[in-house]
Amino acid sequence: MSEYSQDDVVVLDAVTAVRKRPGMYLGDTGVRGLSRLVDFLLHAAMAEDRGGHLQQLHLSLGEDGSLELLEDGQPLPPESLPDILTEMRPGDRPGTVAPPYASLRAEAVCVFALSEQYELEAWEDARRWHLKGQAGVIHEHPTPEPLQGARLPGPRGTRVKLTPDLTLFEPGITFDARRLHLRCRELAGLRPGLRIHFRSARLEEWIQYPRGLADLVDELTLYTLPRMATPLVVEARWEDFRVRCALQWTAGEDCQVWSFVNTVRTRRGGSHVQGVLDALGAAMARLRRHKKPWPRERFLPGLTLIVAMDSPAYHCEWWYSQQFLFRTEWGLRDGVASVLTPVLVEALRNINGHPGQSTR
Repeated sequence: MSEYSQDDVVVLDAVTAVRKRPGMYLGDTGVRGLSRLVDFLLHAAMAEDRGGHLQQLHLSLGEDGSLELLEDGQPLPPESLPDILTEMRPGDRPGTVAPPYASLRAEAVCVFALSEQYELEAWEDARRWHLKGQAGVIHEHPTPEPLQGARLPGPRGTRVKLTPDLTLFEPGITFDARRLHLRCRELAGLRPGLRIHFRSARLEEWIQYPRGLADLVDELTLYTLPRMATPLVVEARWEDFRVRCALQWTAGEDCQVWSFVNTVRTRRGGSHVQGVLDALGAAMARLRRHKKPWPRERFLPGLTLIVAMDSPAYHCEWWYSQQFLFRTEWGLRDGVASVLTPVLVEALRNINGHPGQSTR
């Protein structure tokens, strides 16, 4: 056997590592992995540490396979961009957080490392800066310059245009417009009042949900017979977590539950979802003066439920490749159930059409 020593260890820079094993960062190299690049860009636009000033977002899919994102949030400082777009700190991966801008760092490296070519333009406070690159390498570093009367959409914003390097993905794949359109609808529901413009070769639409999750529930139950006049929307806080719920019962038997953590879709649920379902069972029992919580099979049929949890990012960590909530604080399930149960009891007491309604 040949000897193996430290001389055989090759340390790859972040861009090379991502390009060498893209599936490790995206989950796969198919349509889902390609869509994950857009998820990373949207997550960066929606990130809370960008200042919370986002009002409009434009997402366009070009017929040449390119993608363009335009948003009016607070742009990243130009002096930080080269480091953010090309470097990962030890332990960084999509979704992990450690300042400064670490919530964007791993996502940014993945997006730009897997792009055949990319261009970033940002503007704020009467100045503008550009950045261009290819395959994760920056060819034109950002240098702030005066706007000089340039016509830009709004006083500040960021525009990103890129073409993914399809040699790193499965042959013949393109962006899934249907999947990305659904993602835009999800984000609009999570942020009431946010206007999102989506454009592809076959669809162009402005998406806005003034009532947030309630409008999204109405859309999900559009072709069913609702049992309540309007979706029920409640909110509760436990420690530094905020849990929002929107729900509706229909005449059918099917149950659908959508869950999110900080705008990330958690398709396998999570402790926050279990806490909400526990609270629903306890609330139904209190309304009917039962001592034990209702079993779920009594209230799940016909239920459409959206659960959205907002939390400081250090509490949560998720693998984007699985969209699964990986770590939460101990006690989250019981904590959510305890604070949400009395809120649900009070809200359900005054409306008709739910399974816990008294027949007397």
